[in-house]
Amino acid sequence: MLRQHVRTLQGTGRGQCSKSFVPAIRQELVMIALFQGLGLLLQDNALHRLPFDEQVAHWRDKTDAQLDEELSLLKVAKKQWVIASIIGWQAISLILLGVITHQLWQNDYHLTFSRVVIIFTSWASILFVMWYIADLFDHSAGFERWLRAFNSRARVTPDADSVECVADALDMTRRYPEVLRYKQEVTSKRELRHEDIVNMREMGRLRRYTELLRDLDRFDGAPRLVANA
Repeated sequence: MLRQHVRTLQGTGRGQCSKSFVPAIRQELVMIALFQGLGLLLQDNALHRLPFDEQVAHWRDKTDAQLDEELSLLKVAKKQWVIASIIGWQAISLILLGVITHQLWQNDYHLTFSRVVIIFTSWASILFVMWYIADLFDHSAGFERWLRAFNSRARVTPDADSVECVADALDMTRRYPEVLRYKQEVTSKRELRHEDIVNMREMGRLRRYTELLRDLDRFDGAPRLVANA
């Protein structure tokens, strides 16, 4: 009887420990996803600084499994980043406002109109400066950068890719062999993604630019001779 009671208590203890570990494990996984997402953004930023040929090769070698895994990671990390950013910016602004308030009421606690105006003006100025800093930061690791990283890996949809963009990519594919070769290599392994449309259009644009520049160098203003049949 005593052994059975001890086993029951041990089993209950294990159950309580396992339940208490679940929130901690989930929180740890969330933080890991956030840092992994930030690492993925830094990799994308480094990729965009490379020559265009290396960017094309990077996306050409991607598989559906890799892109889907990155999409899932970015989906979780993006939400956590928004929450962390809001809490962080608000905490900083409130701390600065608290310092200003402490300096104003350091000697006495009289509430005057001028002090109220200073508080609200300081609060508005702090929010503006922080918004400006966040806007500059947004292009490298802010919310805009998260959306761009997520959308670039998403499958081609009418919402993300307009008819004009798809038609332009199709025209470049028909006109230039290297664009067609890129499309064939990609579709042999996976579905087209938004960044593939961007790459095909950019490859065609660069090829078209080279052709126009060559024609411009050759053009001397002389009239063309039309051969009679």
